[in-house]
Amino acid sequence: MDRLKVILDWFPNTNHTGFLLAQKRGWFRDAGLDVEISGKVHGAMHLGDADFVCGPEISMLDCMEHGEEMTCIAVLTQKCDSGIVSLKEAGITRPRELEGKRLTHWSPEWFHKAIGRIVEKDGGDYSKVKLINMDVGDILSTLGKEADATWVYENWENQVLLEAGKEINYFNLGDIDPIFDFCAPAMAASPETLRNKEDAVRRFLRALDNAYREAASDPEAAVLEVRDMMPEDSTASLLIRSQKHLAPILLDEEGRWGRIKPERWERMADYMCLAGVISHRRSNEYTNRYFD
Repeated sequence: MDRLKVILDWFPNTNHTGFLLAQKRGWFRDAGLDVEISGKVHGAMHLGDADFVCGPEISMLDCMEHGEEMTCIAVLTQKCDSGIVSLKEAGITRPRELEGKRLTHWSPEWFHKAIGRIVEKDGGDYSKVKLINMDVGDILSTLGKEADATWVYENWENQVLLEAGKEINYFNLGDIDPIFDFCAPAMAASPETLRNKEDAVRRFLRALDNAYREAASDPEAAVLEVRDMMPEDSTASLLIRSQKHLAPILLDEEGRWGRIKPERWERMADYMCLAGVISHRRSNEYTNRYFD
C-alpha cells in the first residue's frame, strides 16, 4: 500500500468532491493507496511533508520563485471559476468600480499585479482601491462589514451568499481578460513524489478522474454522498447548488478530468514573468504525463 498525503487549498468543499468521493468509495484503497486528505481555511501553498498540494497556478509559480520545488500535475476545473464578488448595494459591477471600495487581499505581490491589471484595463486606478489584508473564511460576515469586495471561487462563496438570500454582483476575471482563465484550482506534486512514486501518482490520478466524472454526471448524488466530509454547517441545498454549478466545467471536451491545457497555463505564467513577479520560466512548471 503506497501512502500519499494531500493538502487542500481550503477546507473541503465542492471543488474537492472528487477527492472525497474516491476516499469514501474506497477507490484509493482499491488502487493500492493509503491517502490522507487535510485542509483548512488559512492553509498555505506549501508542500511540507505532503506529496500533493492544491492551489492556484499563481501561487505555485510564486512558490517556485522562492525556492520551493513543485510541478502542477492536474487542474480541478476546465475554467477558472474565480472573480470578484460584492453585495449589490456596493454598486461594483466592473473592475474600475473597485475605486474607493474596500477590497480584501492576500500579501503576495502577485495579487496586486493581477488585480491591478484588471482594474487598469477597465480604465480604473488601482491605487484608489482601499485594500484590506485578510484571508476571508466567512464571506457572510465580511461583505458589507469589513470589506466591500473579495476575490472568490464562484462555486462556494457566491453560492453561500445566494443561499443566504443576498443580492450580489459578480464578474469572472477570465471573462474580462483571458489571462485570468488560468489553472485554478489546481494540484501540484513534489519532485520526490514524482520521482519515487510515479506509478502511485498515476493510480491516484486515475481514481480522481473516475470520481470527478461521477461528480460531473450526477452532481447531486455525488455531493450528498460526501456531505459528512464537508463543513458541518453546509446545508444540503447549498452543496447541491454548488456542485451543480461546477458540473459543466469539471471535464474537458473529451470527458476527461484534470488535464492541463497549455494555453491556460502559459498565458498567466508569461504575464507573471513580464510583470516581474517571477524572474524566469521553468521547464517543469506543469505536466500531463501522469495521466493514462
